[in-house]
Amino acid sequence: MSAQTPPPLPPAPPAPPAGASEAPTLSYGTAPLAAPAAPGPVASAPAPSVAPYGAPVAYGSPAHGSAYGAAPAPWTPPVTAPQNVLAWVAFGLGLGALLLGPISSIAAIVCGHIARSQIRRTGEQGAGAALTGLIFGYVLTIGMLVAIGLYVLLIVAVFAGSAFTSGVPTSL
Repeated sequence: MSAQTPPPLPPAPPAPPAGASEAPTLSYGTAPLAAPAAPGPVASAPAPSVAPYGAPVAYGSPAHGSAYGAAPAPWTPPVTAPQNVLAWVAFGLGLGALLLGPISSIAAIVCGHIARSQIRRTGEQGAGAALTGLIFGYVLTIGMLVAIGLYVLLIVAVFAGSAFTSGVPTSL
């Protein structure tokens, strides 16, 4: 076979049997002929549930045959109010007053009051931390003032008691 000759044609289809009627041949793209209507009443099938022309049909609707419905919405994290940083500073200073003393507890009281007013005004979170800082600040400040007062009374009692034990007043 040379490059100029076309390939051979496929074999022709077999001829129809002798008793078969000839069906008309249609060119590509034309509609086939309809069968003649049957005589008598004809039972028709129920029409499928189809949305009217132009109306969109939702995915998963009964028209599509889905038994499960539409897909659920994707998960999104909950939206929460931001934390008040000053509330957590008051919390840390209130706990730090156990180690740092009255300076830290006074700062916890100041920061706690400012944080609570900001939380009421802005709606931020952290009211519990601010309240905890205030409680620790007040309790430890009062506790340290009571301890200092008892220490002063102890010193006064020791020196005052030693002055009267010998019966002779002595100078300090």
